[in-house]
Amino acid sequence: MLEGLFWMAAAAYGLSFGLIMRNYLSREPQPAPHVWWLVLLGAAAQGAALVGGLRRDGGLMAVNLAASLESTALAMGLLYLVGWRLRREEIRAVGLLVLPLMMLLLVASQLMPAGGPGPREVANPLLIGHLVSSLLAYGLFTLALALALLESFQEHALRFKEFGRWFAMLPPLGALEERMFRLLRPAMALLTISIVTGAIYSHQRLGIWIALTHKVIFTWATWVLFGVLLLGHRYQGWRGRRAVRFTVVGYLMLVLAYLGVKVVSELILHKQ
Repeated sequence: MLEGLFWMAAAAYGLSFGLIMRNYLSREPQPAPHVWWLVLLGAAAQGAALVGGLRRDGGLMAVNLAASLESTALAMGLLYLVGWRLRREEIRAVGLLVLPLMMLLLVASQLMPAGGPGPREVANPLLIGHLVSSLLAYGLFTLALALALLESFQEHALRFKEFGRWFAMLPPLGALEERMFRLLRPAMALLTISIVTGAIYSHQRLGIWIALTHKVIFTWATWVLFGVLLLGHRYQGWRGRRAVRFTVVGYLMLVLAYLGVKVVSELILHKQ
């Protein structure tokens, strides 16, 4: 039953991507309204699976790689729904990259072998705050990365004068960059909350404020990179290719912190 809900969500995200592609290829100026409802269906199915899993396991939640992939897809889906209501044209373009990624994350989570750490109780408010802020930050950074990649595509087309149907259908270059920085600011705030709540929870549980693990080091590297980018944008006017490079490298650090460590420990080293 619960596994079926995840497959339903993956199908909904994949169908949403297909509708957006058809929308672009037919050169329709307005986004298809069915996309929002399909993404809502997928997020609702994931939410139902999450609640069902908590009830089945007595309030315990898995913290392994598969659960991380599922949670990441859910956070991205919820943020996509909000973005659709705020900036429909930009978020339609973002869907070209984000929706298939969400589908792949869910498919990978279902095909992945069982393993990793056992379930953990999530009743602690600090742990809940840490998990929620981490997932929302990851989702916002993913949306910002999609905008950065679309901006890079448009900048390349302008430089080499390669104007095609995709270039004509995408939002203006300046709008993409503005939205990217508008996403990076709350993402940084959420990442800061995640770091602070994680440190307090670590002290409460283990008696130490900062454990110098690979996850912590990569998380701090992400925080520094995006902090430098936002300060450079504010005071030095950084934009264009420099902003795209910072965003891509910062996101790679975040992937290494959030998912990379789990991939190595669970799939390569087979640690429990």
